[in-house]
Amino acid sequence: MTRKFFFFSEMGYNAYPDDILERYGFTALLLPNSLFDREKASQLWRMFLREHEYASEMGFDGSVCNEHHNNILSMQESVNISAAVVSQHVKGTIALIGNPLPIHDNPVRVAEEIAMLDLISGGRIISGFVRGTGIEQLSTNANPAYNRERFEEAFALIKKTWTQPGPFRWEGKHYHLRVVNPWQLPLQKPHPPIWAAGILSPETIRWAAKERITYLVLGSALDATAQCREIYHEVARQDGWMPASEHLGYLIHTCVLDTDEEAFEMGRHHYGGASVIGRSGGVAASALTAGTGSAGVTGGPHPEWMAPPGYMSKQAKTGAMARERRASEGSYEEAVRAGLIVTGSPKTIIQKFKHIIDRTDPGYLTFWAREGKKPHQATMRGIELLGKEVIPALREHQSALVTGKEVTPWPQ
Repeated sequence: MTRKFFFFSEMGYNAYPDDILERYGFTALLLPNSLFDREKASQLWRMFLREHEYASEMGFDGSVCNEHHNNILSMQESVNISAAVVSQHVKGTIALIGNPLPIHDNPVRVAEEIAMLDLISGGRIISGFVRGTGIEQLSTNANPAYNRERFEEAFALIKKTWTQPGPFRWEGKHYHLRVVNPWQLPLQKPHPPIWAAGILSPETIRWAAKERITYLVLGSALDATAQCREIYHEVARQDGWMPASEHLGYLIHTCVLDTDEEAFEMGRHHYGGASVIGRSGGVAASALTAGTGSAGVTGGPHPEWMAPPGYMSKQAKTGAMARERRASEGSYEEAVRAGLIVTGSPKTIIQKFKHIIDRTDPGYLTFWAREGKKPHQATMRGIELLGKEVIPALREHQSALVTGKEVTPWPQ
């Protein structure tokens, strides 16, 4: 396939006080919503939508929307509503990453909403499903111990809803529906492309490989992402099929400006936001640790909020990928070295992403190109440089995993 490039923004509420961690000690779940400024939030929504629109104008293949609850990192309380609005501002594909299935008591409603989205957008939807963070479980009163069971059963029900004519009855462990017979079905047949998105969960990677759907790695370091690909390919080989580049996606913090120095300093808004705010439950959130912000303030969620009892398996908590994730977390400089955020001028960014493609061969690359209190003007300039210079240079770059050639060196 020809590699596809997407734009992503958490669309977070960045009008929070600078001393928020010092005052409260956390930035999610129990943070008082009296801090919310309605007027500023309305202005932010207009700014975020313009950034998505501009990415489409600059040649991005699509936009990514997501969902979080009780978290100032993301104002997207419903990924489906976000996608519906964004679909009217962009020409390309809209990827949902995604609907947190375990918090829903009626998965058929989710199937109906995604079908509506696909019809309204003219068949431009990618339906990503997620387990949701621990905070999502607590904020919606979902039992964390049943998170994976509910995720897999809801997925099976949604897929059957899209592919088997109704009416039919569903009697599962967690869901019981007398009549499954939605009137609206997706425009794309048999259904929109499906992604599973996660943060280095070995179980989810293996499950995605068995389902033969794309696994999207969310904001993880390069070495760990390469391990994700290896696990996926190993399971696929055991099941007797060969994955292609379209079976892996990679969403990564990216800050590009005219010079390496400008981009590096501006990138602190990304990692500062991801550390202080994002690790309170965003897609880059570690389920095991809190973060340290660019100002050196330690905070974020309490660990039991991100990983309440029963939410994670022992392997996910203690395995090799979890150890590597913890080792790569820390200062902004450590994040840059680990590849948790990629910064530079267009020339440097191109070289770095050729190396990333050579190591992981993702069919879908999503630039997390806006975060924290990064100025709108800097975000727009970064989008312009990505669209005009970076994406054209990467579009046809063949991964060393496919060609057998030497891996493109990481710029020094």
